[in-house]
Amino acid sequence: MKTLERYGFYLLIIAVISELVLPFVLGRYIKGYSQVEMLISNFGETGMPTKTAFKIWEIINGTLFVLAAPAFYAHFNQTSHSLSMWTAICIVIFGIGDCIITGLVDRASSADEVGFASMLHNFASGAGFLALLIGTFLLIWLFYLQQNNAMVITLIVIFLISGFFMLLFALPKIPFVNTFQISHRGLWQRLNLLFLYLPFFIVAVKNLPVFKNR
Repeated sequence: MKTLERYGFYLLIIAVISELVLPFVLGRYIKGYSQVEMLISNFGETGMPTKTAFKIWEIINGTLFVLAAPAFYAHFNQTSHSLSMWTAICIVIFGIGDCIITGLVDRASSADEVGFASMLHNFASGAGFLALLIGTFLLIWLFYLQQNNAMVITLIVIFLISGFFMLLFALPKIPFVNTFQISHRGLWQRLNLLFLYLPFFIVAVKNLPVFKNR
């Protein structure tokens, strides 16, 4: 555990960078793939040449997120034991829900293929997104307790932007609202993930030895 507490921030940084570059690397192997319109999980659908690579990539990234969680707990534990614990749990939920389960369970490529596995995939991914959004709120609370006003303001702005992009991404799946035609869903997914990762990425970078004492 001490090793994870010491190197967890490095693992988080690697995981975030890996997640952000994944669609641009795998997108080169699918003719006509649109980063703006198509979802990242399309890479793992049946028949895609990227299916195996995507699944392995996501399982590895999810494992890195889970292993990074103890570093966040250890860093904020003196500020608030309960809040630091729940922040770490949120990171674990994301790593398992949106990465590992995404890698293990196929997403339906058409309405005819929708079944338990596809529903589990969608539910786990949504739970992961929500977990990081809640985790951002917990980070805001922790920095408020530390009286770090600059980080509080920064994370509030990121929280609001992330929530906005999450709403745009989720609108087609929300009952009574899904009649609105929202285009560029792939873009909203990527921007949502970018701003979901950003608070944790900032914390990790700020606590690397090279930056910590500046």
